[in-house]
Amino acid sequence: MGLTFAAHIRETDFAVQMVGEHSDETAVLAKEFGRKLQVENMAELSGFLHDMGKWMCEFSSYLHKVVINKDKLSPYIDHSTAGARYLYENYYIHDTGKQLSIAQWAQNLVVEVVGMGILSHHSGLQDFIGEDGSSDFIRRVREKELPYYEEVVHNFEQVHENVVRVKRLVRKSTQEMELILGKLLELHRKFQHYPLLLSLSFVMKTVFSCLIDADRTNTRRFEENDRSPLQADAQPFFQQSYRHLMEQVVKWETGGSESDIDQLRSRMSAQCDDWAARPAGIYTLSIPTGGGKTFASLRYALKHALQEQKDRIIYVVPYTTILEQNADAVRKIIRNQTRVLEHHGNVIDDKLLDHDFDYYGQSLHKQLQLARDNWDYPIVFTTMVQFLDAFYAKGTRKARRLHNLMNSVIIFDEVQAVPFQHYHLFNEAVNFLHYIGGSSILLCTATQPAVADMRYPLYLSTDQEMVAELNQVIDAFERVKFRLEDHALAGLDQGPLADYVQQLYEQHLSLLVILNTKKSVQQLFEAMTEKGATHVYHLSTLMCPAHRTIILDKVKKRLESGEPVLCISTQLIEAGVDISFQAVLRAVAGLDSIAQAAGRCNRHGEKELGYVYLVHVSDEHLTRLPEIKHGKAVTMDYILNDPIYRDRLLHPDSIRRYYQYYYHQLHQLNRMTHPKLQRELIELIDENKLFKEYQKTILPSMYKTLEAHFQAIDSPTTTVLVPYGRGKEIIVQLNEEIRDLPLFNSLIKEAQQYSINVFSQTLRELSQAGLIHALYGKSIYYLDEQAYDNEYGLAIDGGGSAALYSF
Repeated sequence: MGLTFAAHIRETDFAVQMVGEHSDETAVLAKEFGRKLQVENMAELSGFLHDMGKWMCEFSSYLHKVVINKDKLSPYIDHSTAGARYLYENYYIHDTGKQLSIAQWAQNLVVEVVGMGILSHHSGLQDFIGEDGSSDFIRRVREKELPYYEEVVHNFEQVHENVVRVKRLVRKSTQEMELILGKLLELHRKFQHYPLLLSLSFVMKTVFSCLIDADRTNTRRFEENDRSPLQADAQPFFQQSYRHLMEQVVKWETGGSESDIDQLRSRMSAQCDDWAARPAGIYTLSIPTGGGKTFASLRYALKHALQEQKDRIIYVVPYTTILEQNADAVRKIIRNQTRVLEHHGNVIDDKLLDHDFDYYGQSLHKQLQLARDNWDYPIVFTTMVQFLDAFYAKGTRKARRLHNLMNSVIIFDEVQAVPFQHYHLFNEAVNFLHYIGGSSILLCTATQPAVADMRYPLYLSTDQEMVAELNQVIDAFERVKFRLEDHALAGLDQGPLADYVQQLYEQHLSLLVILNTKKSVQQLFEAMTEKGATHVYHLSTLMCPAHRTIILDKVKKRLESGEPVLCISTQLIEAGVDISFQAVLRAVAGLDSIAQAAGRCNRHGEKELGYVYLVHVSDEHLTRLPEIKHGKAVTMDYILNDPIYRDRLLHPDSIRRYYQYYYHQLHQLNRMTHPKLQRELIELIDENKLFKEYQKTILPSMYKTLEAHFQAIDSPTTTVLVPYGRGKEIIVQLNEEIRDLPLFNSLIKEAQQYSINVFSQTLRELSQAGLIHALYGKSIYYLDEQAYDNEYGLAIDGGGSAALYSF
């Protein structure tokens, strides 16, 4: 009888996918996804029941109207509540005065975890307790009117195997939950303050992730009539990649120089290889800037993934510039261009909310969702924003990727760049990934933050540092001398700053100037050009990645040939860019940024010493850059004003002092507290005061409230395509109707190289000036050609160097 109810109707040929078929196939997929966290039964249960509300004639009629008759105004039918209500009514054990056993408590948790995922699979996770004391969960499973619920239950239970399967899965899921609770209690005893309820919230979101990915994947495969194999085993790929890497390592070691630096790089790389034999943990890799961190960490990751049977290797970086360069370098060294995914800024606007998406609505929206990545690649390069979004962003799209972070090797490059308001969210996500999710974590930076000293600390493994005799290694890598001139630290505005830069450029053949704001960079570039300085280059994030790459290539050619060059850049050049100048002038910022800037000076030991200068730019405006502003204040007050630390800026003692005051000041200024909620976001999915007052469930999670207020960066941006180079052709193609989905996906991925991120205020100004246009229902934006300058990139006044480009 179940075969008469439709789950989907394919638009191309009106083929029908029955609800029993879709539910079973989604359950099988979700079960496979859940194995990594050992929640396969909970994931399978969620997949099997998620569309239970479609077991009725009315929903089949609705599909027929929407897909076949093209009746887009047909009222939507809630099909996501029924499965959650069915679980709650049949398996939730209410307290009758007797204390619940551990098994009963675990069963109730299963109902809450799985039920919440089911009722949220088209909206994003809801709240167990809201700001007003109400419960989205209780309202849906007990109170909401469901006109067809009795019919749905009757039809579902007519298939006896359905009832048997649910009962079996609830029993096995309860056993899984008991094992998870045992593990959490053990962690609580070991670390004293390990947050139990917070971890259960993460378990819920991971089960939810398994369901979302399984549901979307099965639906996509039906829509495209795709019967190809889903996943290839990554182990042969890791083995081949490790072999290619080691072949290159041998070439480096046999054909390279015998300098002390090269020998140190080789020794640290070998230490990373040896470390791969250790069990999964949370480790640190504090290789100094220029020490070969990218390939040393890859050597560890590939070998460890092989030995520990990990599913994928994920690099998380703070800046797209690092991502682009490192991903390209890894592709070359492992000799594979197809199995390394880059995922950073989304060309498709994420403001298209999940509840606006309907598989039976516009095919355009369908295309946009299917163009997104779920990180099902053996090697993934992504940003810190995307990583945090997988845990905390609203809706379903980014949550879909979360389960693929389990049982992985995750390398956080430049981990000190975590947004300060999200330190606790980051720490607990990483703790969960390792201690519950079985992932191996590597924190890479030359300036390790004090992650273990916070209220929600990161629980590092014992003996966590990979580099042996770290202090001696740091001393051996000292290739620069700081020249701190009092007049420069007292404060220079743009006029005197240009004079100072001219003076330094006359002293040094190659000079890199790094300033804190794009405006300062552009003003200095214009001032140096007016002074008649030659071979001056401008770099900022107002330029798309392809544009920046061309400028960097020009700069590198002059450096390699020993010709004069002055490069004026924002901090984008600081991390991950393999480039070396004789001297660097850095506007005062956080000590971690100063260390990164120093890494662009005499990087390969071309001279005995390079020189790094610091300047306090007095007229820069950092209001919209609170992290830079805070870091600069701590550096000025507690490092540069103390002669003990001023004279050894990058010594581990100075870095420890910097972070000690950095975190202390954050707490003093309540920077970790969300301004609207007057509490930290992390408290919303941990124990919270509202829950204690209005408790109606075991889980206190206020995930909907958290996600509504969470932003990975304080000032969210919109990705905009720009008409630079190949970007013009991509814009032309996207302006046409594209029915070839692989072509659409390819264009969207390629478009990332020809995109910039703009703040909402800038987006409004561009729109008011008629310099920006929307595609696909305001899901993709592109820039007029007159608004993009071949020197500076985005030109808000429309003074670009090319003619008007419109359609």
